Amino acid sequence: MTRAHYKVKVCQDQVYSVDELCKIYNVRRNAITDWMKSGLRKSDDLRPFIFRGAELQRYHNGQKRKPLAKLKQGEFNCLSCGSACYPAPQSISLMTTSSHRYMAVGVCATCDAQVTKLLKASEYDRIEKCLMSGTSLALIDESNCEIPADTGNKPRFRETVWYPTNDRIVHEWQIYAGRFETSTKRAHLRSIRMLEVFLGGKAFDKVTPKDAADFRDHLVNLGQTLKEHGGLSNSTIRHHASQVRQFFEWLRLQDGYKRLSQNIPLYLELPKAVHAKTLPRDDRDYLTIEQAEKMLEKMPDRTIAERRDRAMVACAYASGLRAAALTTLRLKHIDLCKGELVQDALEMRAKNGKSFRSVFFPRTEAFQEVFVSWLSELMVMGFTQDDAVFPELAHLKQRGSEISPVPPMKSSSAVSCAFDLATSQIGRKCTPHSVRDTLKALGDELCTSPKDRKAWSLNLGHTNEKITEIYYGKMSDHQRRSIIEGLSTGGLLTAKENAMVLDFYESRFERGSDEYNMAKRLAERRAAARDGDEVLE
Repeated sequence: MTRAHYKVKVCQDQVYSVDELCKIYNVRRNAITDWMKSGLRKSDDLRPFIFRGAELQRYHNGQKRKPLAKLKQGEFNCLSCGSACYPAPQSISLMTTSSHRYMAVGVCATCDAQVTKLLKASEYDRIEKCLMSGTSLALIDESNCEIPADTGNKPRFRETVWYPTNDRIVHEWQIYAGRFETSTKRAHLRSIRMLEVFLGGKAFDKVTPKDAADFRDHLVNLGQTLKEHGGLSNSTIRHHASQVRQFFEWLRLQDGYKRLSQNIPLYLELPKAVHAKTLPRDDRDYLTIEQAEKMLEKMPDRTIAERRDRAMVACAYASGLRAAALTTLRLKHIDLCKGELVQDALEMRAKNGKSFRSVFFPRTEAFQEVFVSWLSELMVMGFTQDDAVFPELAHLKQRGSEISPVPPMKSSSAVSCAFDLATSQIGRKCTPHSVRDTLKALGDELCTSPKDRKAWSLNLGHTNEKITEIYYGKMSDHQRRSIIEGLSTGGLLTAKENAMVLDFYESRFERGSDEYNMAKRLAERRAAARDGDEVLE
């Protein structure tokens, strides 16, 4: 089987152990040894060996280019995995062809495929000596060294600046950060490596409060620099500072780093001006539940692909599931009798690995109807409980009982495409995640007690209603302006003023008294505002 290792994606900021590399690249430990012999650099000389992701990228991109260049002595070109390798001496057989040319046959150290090479007499003699002594073929070529020199005038793979000094403690932090989502962990790593590069590879156990203050000032300067000149947004700067601060709070508890100043996290605090000077970001556009219903009505449903897209949009509004969870939903996760969906993190791509039960939201009956219609169509096609609800189009056909379960889609891009198509019908641009803003706004209208709001929040998968309130369905500038203008028209009265108007109409005030005259003016004011007349003070 062909294994092009340069196609394997590794994070350049991350640190990997030998066991992790064997799992990622699907190779044996001796393959890692052969990589080191042919130029892969480890982070340090301690055991167990660790390797930086940037170095793995450099090495494998270099291996990808090797077959295009002249092979070194003892090096074979593998046509199976497309790399240049040094076969193990015990796998090599030397022979002479019918045309009296020397040839060697061996086994690729990377993918176990057979490799062959025609040899000159000098290379034949050197390989023969290696076979007799049992030494690696990598030692034949005298140009091999642990750190290859960047000489010559041919373009090479461009390396990222990186320092291996702190890789071992960063690898320890990665184990601790296993509780984070992969994207979150990599975001923290980018911030840690940014500090490392700024300090020129200085060991973390030597960092001082002054270093932290200098890095803080560096971030502030980046915030004042134009983006086209390498500047960063205030949001990015705040994330970098916060993530580095969290790293040092963890680092101070580790053996060998407990002498670090406890003031380092304090020196990483950004000035208040960095937080205050930035205007709030533009409001995320989302539909009201009524607008979403009209959008659903306009979506086409002639083909099975269009009906699948329409059902995905409907399910999102009925359940509030995120796009990743939506695309990994299976029929067994749905209970129509209870009007309930189960987000099972063991089988679905769920945010933070969270499992919970969600019932269909009220006022989403039109969406539920479209979704149930799609489930009925799947049942007619022979779909069973283990099959995906929204599979690839290639699987949307009549099925037999002996076929294996239909797998879910590998990405949530189909959901994004469905929403792009749906919102384009009404001239809007809303993402799948905006559905949760719509449902939060709907909850604001329907929920009248703290218990209602808590239940609504839990149904969205949030542990408490503060998360729902802070991050979803925020009041837009347009809504705020409309409300303030409404309050300014004079038509709205306070609860006390409304009570006075009611008492006026029920003749509870003495005619001519101050309370009577005030209540009369309030009654006239409210009546004029209701009729659309100008209110005179």
